[in-house]
Amino acid sequence: MELEKTSSSSTELTTFLKTLIDSKKLPGHIKNVDEAFTIAQMGKELGFPTMQAFHYIIPIQGKLSLSAKAVGALLRKGGVKYITKEDGVYVFADGTTDTISLKKDGTKPIDRRTTIDFYRDGLVESCSFTWRDAEGQGLTSKDNWTRMPKEMLFARCLAKGANRIGSDLLLGLYTAEELADTFLNENQVKRNED
Repeated sequence: MELEKTSSSSTELTTFLKTLIDSKKLPGHIKNVDEAFTIAQMGKELGFPTMQAFHYIIPIQGKLSLSAKAVGALLRKGGVKYITKEDGVYVFADGTTDTISLKKDGTKPIDRRTTIDFYRDGLVESCSFTWRDAEGQGLTSKDNWTRMPKEMLFARCLAKGANRIGSDLLLGLYTAEELADTFLNENQVKRNED
């Protein structure tokens, strides 16, 4: 269904969106027809089909945001390639990295890091996001950071690189993780795959 509100199709569109909401098959963040319409329209602007937009675009404190999956999809659609060079690796004082958190000799890591290289139109942008970065922003005590540290490092690193090399593709939207970490305390938002 084409989503443009005109006086002739407004009733049909409202009925369609209300049916979707009432079906309980949409993500829980879509509460009413106005939110559904706004998300669908932004999805259209970004090039997402309506149902995909409902899963990729998340309202937080009255602002629309993008899931990390949406950012990845937009980058790929926009011709940006990216390669994860380090995915939540542990960093040790001697400069070495490993995927396990304790060396055989008992040495503990001093940090954790994700690094992604982004490629667009002959440009290369290498971005990293570390546990220390997250600590400096007061993020590491939040629920998602304690439960899924590797995924949160990746999401933040992806957002950082996307904003540097492909901000035009994001239409000025922040990621859901960025807005949730900025505006909400951990008791106000619990993210899952929906």
